[in-house]
Amino acid sequence: MEETGQTEEEFAPQLSLLGRFGQPAEIAQASLWLASDQSSYVTGTTIHADAGYTSR
Repeated sequence: MEETGQTEEEFAPQLSLLGRFGQPAEIAQASLWLASDQSSYVTGTTIHADAGYTSR
């Protein structure tokens, strides 16, 4: 962000449909779910924990 001269609040909406950067705990929750028995029926897919960045 230093290169663009923007603050986090100004830059995040350009990357995230939620208008903010993700928190480490939010990413960890997706990882924990994948490692848990709750995801035992999930195979061969990608979980994008990116606030919609890849859907643009």
